[in-house]
Amino acid sequence: MKLIIVIDRDDDIGRKTEFKTPIVGRKASIDAAIQLGITDPEDSDLNTIFGAIKIYDRMKTEGEDVEIAIISGDENVGVISDSRIAEQVDYLKKKFNATNVILVTDGSEDEFVIPIISSRFRVDAVNRIVVKQSKSLESTYYLIKKMFEDPKIAKATLSPLGIILLIFSIFSLLGLRDIGYGTIVFFIGSYLLLKAYGMDYAIEDYFSTIKNSLLEGRFSFIIYIVSLILVIVGIIQGLNSVWKLLNSPVAAGAVYLITTFIYGSLWWTIAGGVSIIVGRIFDAFIEKKPMRRYISMMFLLFSAGLIFWGGSVYIISSTEAYAHLRENALYYFMMALFGAFVSGIIGVLPFRHYGSKDSN
Repeated sequence: MKLIIVIDRDDDIGRKTEFKTPIVGRKASIDAAIQLGITDPEDSDLNTIFGAIKIYDRMKTEGEDVEIAIISGDENVGVISDSRIAEQVDYLKKKFNATNVILVTDGSEDEFVIPIISSRFRVDAVNRIVVKQSKSLESTYYLIKKMFEDPKIAKATLSPLGIILLIFSIFSLLGLRDIGYGTIVFFIGSYLLLKAYGMDYAIEDYFSTIKNSLLEGRFSFIIYIVSLILVIVGIIQGLNSVWKLLNSPVAAGAVYLITTFIYGSLWWTIAGGVSIIVGRIFDAFIEKKPMRRYISMMFLLFSAGLIFWGGSVYIISSTEAYAHLRENALYYFMMALFGAFVSGIIGVLPFRHYGSKDSN
């Protein structure tokens, strides 16, 4: 048997219709497409489903043994959505015992999950459904307008643009345009790094957790706010440390500036991270869920903090601004490594031991 699979990575079908994926069969797929079309007639997944049905009908007419299925991920595109897609692909493989698939996508981000599917099936073809538009709809204004109406695109473009404009306006009003330009460049660089390593989803998940805690009236909402304030204070302290180094008689290189920022902001940031973990522990306690992994995370976070702190102290001790650390820099570094080693053992070994007992 061969499967024709429609991929909806961001779960538009699940969010906009009453259907839960995987959706199997021609009739169920048509019903899902009709409901999606009624809810949002401009959704590209609508055309993808009908494109897959067309392929299904043609192959059926040719006498091939095929079935059509729709799989979807999650609104939080990334690890969560791809894990959900992997579970549904495994279910389809077990249910139909199929070996070959034809993938149908709208050509956007859905094709990022092809490696997940190709690890379980032999992919015979990837059919990208491109929607034809009239010339009047292809105007620049319309395209930009439709892009910004998409929540995912709006978050990725409007949010950083708004922050950049706010930074520029604040520093312009204070008469500190040069510092404003530097702050903007720093923000853009940080944003690109977060995007490159997928950490933007973790930040989005953090603010989503704050929102849910507030709406559900949890005490952890206060803890999450405290963690946010601690991180902001840490950034300010790191910038103060950099400013101190910049005003020293001897010019410092980029490595020293980065290390100084880490030295100044580290423990405030670690405290913010610990606060987040405490909030998760509190929520897990209320919901009667296991808390062991959160306690392990706390020790591992502290261990990482010690390593970064010891290394930063050793590096910046060679500068004039932090010459007072020079005498004991090596001692601090070695003790930090020892403390990190002990904290890492406490955070990993006992909990792995208990975990193996639980599995048995």
